[in-house]
Amino acid sequence: MSELRLNFYDFVVKVQTSCDEVLDLLKKDFSFFVETRHVAHNLSIDATIIDSIEDKVPSGLISIKQNARAITYQDGKLRYNYFYGKAVSIIDYTTNTIEVFAVDRAILHEILYLAILSRETKLHDTQGIHKLHAFGVSKGETALLGMMNMKGGKTTLFSYFLDEPGYDLISDDTPLINTFGDVLAFPIRIGFELNSYTQEKLKTYKNKSYRFEREEYGPKDLIDIQEFSNRVSSKKKRVVLFQGVRRHGAGHAQVVKITRYKMARYLLKNMVVGVGLPMVLEYYLEASFKDKIRNAKILLKRGFAAACLLTKSHCFEIHMGNEPEKNFLAVKGLLDSYEQ
Repeated sequence: MSELRLNFYDFVVKVQTSCDEVLDLLKKDFSFFVETRHVAHNLSIDATIIDSIEDKVPSGLISIKQNARAITYQDGKLRYNYFYGKAVSIIDYTTNTIEVFAVDRAILHEILYLAILSRETKLHDTQGIHKLHAFGVSKGETALLGMMNMKGGKTTLFSYFLDEPGYDLISDDTPLINTFGDVLAFPIRIGFELNSYTQEKLKTYKNKSYRFEREEYGPKDLIDIQEFSNRVSSKKKRVVLFQGVRRHGAGHAQVVKITRYKMARYLLKNMVVGVGLPMVLEYYLEASFKDKIRNAKILLKRGFAAACLLTKSHCFEIHMGNEPEKNFLAVKGLLDSYEQ
């Protein structure tokens, strides 16, 4: 069995598996957080590829939830997530251990990736470190965080900054916000949807990219963030927040200053409620009454952190057209205006 340890701001995950190919993919996904020391872990995951997973769920269990991804069963302290004949994960929340059995490499990689992010998110939430569904870059003493709807172009805008000298990277999808509203970098692999624009963009990194086969949403091309590890942003004094909204047609994007009250509604959706965040509920939500109380406290903590972020932020909407480069120039110009 090979082992990988990941250290996400003192949340340490230990993954053990005999499938070295999956372990190599996880190293690429989370390369910035790979831990080389033998430090104590908060979560232990054992992963195995087997021919059939049907005997891994005890017969007679009644489901507690079901969706397009999986059926979930609870048996005392153990939770079983059955991925329709392709995989089973068995979670013991009392010991923070997960066993995953899958019939092929792709589904095993996907489940491990999502389980790690979900459990990391949950522990950090309890500690006052929260994710914002946005992309983030910085320049000088200014961090810029851009919220957009799903499929709205966050990664496309972020990708322009990869080729632009003088800008550091925070995250392509989930910057971290602590209790005091400070922005922390969360640099994991950069994901590109399979369309003509991103495929052209990826030609620059054709020897550095790899593909993530997702069961529910289809394949995605990825770049290891290690390619840009010297450009990971530190904490900044100033924050610029914007919500990107689509405007039909071409032309230059328009930057509009908005009130903190209006921005609070965007933060409610993208941070407090967490729409679009990579929190797979099978791993994030536990069954106990104690966890319901914990989740209520987490909502309050997210709200407080969002309010602190809001008080130190300059707030904008960017009305964007259909031309990515013009949208990028507007975003870049907004950030540059605070560093002149």
